[in-house]
This record gives sequence, structure tokens and C-alpha cells, in this order.
Amino acid sequence: LKKYFSKKLNNLDNVDNEYLFKKNLDFLFVHFNTDKGKSFKIESNKVINSHNYSLFYEKYLQKFKEKNLNFLEIGSHEGKGLASFYYYFPFAKFVGANINPFQMRYFSERIEEIFIDVSSKRILKNFASYYNDRSFDVIIDDASHNLKDIIQTLPILFKKVKNNGFYVIEDINQFDAFPNLNPNNDKLTPIKMLEKIKKDENFNSPYIDRNEIDYLKTNVKNIYFEKGNMILNGHHVSDIVFIEKKDI
Repeated sequence: LKKYFSKKLNNLDNVDNEYLFKKNLDFLFVHFNTDKGKSFKIESNKVINSHNYSLFYEKYLQKFKEKNLNFLEIGSHEGKGLASFYYYFPFAKFVGANINPFQMRYFSERIEEIFIDVSSKRILKNFASYYNDRSFDVIIDDASHNLKDIIQTLPILFKKVKNNGFYVIEDINQFDAFPNLNPNNDKLTPIKMLEKIKKDENFNSPYIDRNEIDYLKTNVKNIYFEKGNMILNGHHVSDIVFIEKKDI
């Protein structure tokens, strides 16, 4: 039914929108009103400052622009981010994974929708097994932003990143503004964990095992930490991390 109605509503393959292929990423983020851009509209069409991730995505991913990418976003929600990337990467194929696929508002022959619940390791592993014969040039974690979920998702899905590809974690410190996203008040945050991986330092976490830690240390080529612009509840919540995979 969704495929049928998409022929008339929010169909990204509609030729009337071809002018969007010529736009830069920040224009697209703002156009589709995703919080990845420099601003977005909330209730009553009020415009507020947003994460402003456009600069960083173009900095690290522009080299992929004209390539036949496989692109996965977990936490795709209404699909606004995927719609933006659809026009920025004209030859890419996308997977939008979300806990509620019925939120998706945009459709295309180049976009596949699938269920995921990043709070469950079993579901994460089943998800990875489902794509057993497929890997991704880019994976974005824009899902729950829960500290535990970020940490346990990384080693499982990083295995699905192609050599020289990127695993991106958005809003990686959002639990600073919303304590319910770190209910156990864990001190080892995802950023601290990644800093230790970058320095090849030892650490322990209840959410990943030693084999997963060793895998990350062996396969991470570089980690780039960036800061966007959004402030929530008095906290800066726009840290974004680009994790590049080695060519092994």
C-alpha cells in the first residue's frame, strides 16, 4: 500500500524535483526540514538553529558523491535525512532502518525500508545477518541516542562498513541534555570510548565484549570528532563522529 500511494505522495523519483540534484547538502537539509542542517522549522513554523552537520558531511563524504554507494541510516524516522542524501548522492542506494517504519514519508526505487530496534543486541545481530551478502559505504547512527544503544550498536554494524567507508554517529552526547538516555549514569561515554580506541588504550564496558573491542581497535583507521551548533537544556548536543574503516 505504501509503495502504491508513494506514486502520488512524496515520491522522490518524480522528475519534477530534478532541480534538487544541483543543490548543496545544507540546502537539501533545510529544504526537507531535517535537523541535520543549519536551521529547521518547529511548531508554528518557527525557525531555530539546528545541528549544522552539512559542513562535516561534505568534508568527509564528498569523495563518494558520484559513486554507486550503499548507504544505511538507522533512525531514519520520517525519511527527511534520506531524502536529502538521495539528491546529494544521485547514484546511491539507501536503506532506512527505524523502530517504526510507518513514520517514513518519502519513497523511491532507490530506498529500502526495514525494521530495527537498537536496544536489542539480538535484533541488531539479526539485522546484520539479514544483510549477510551486502555491506555499506556509509552507515549513520541517528537512532535512539541512548548511551547503551550507541555503544552496543557500533561493533555489530561497523562490521557491515566497507573498507575505507565511514560509520557516523550523530548527536553522540545528547544524553547530557536528557539524563533518561543514560539511566545508569555510565561514566564511559561513547566519545570517551572512541578516544581510547584511537589511542589504543584498554577499557571495559558492560555493553560490548572483549572480542568486539579488539575488532574495533583492529579495523578503525581514524576517528574524526566534530561539533555542530545545537544547544538543548543548556547543553551542547551536536557532537558528531566520523569513524573511518581501514582497508584490510
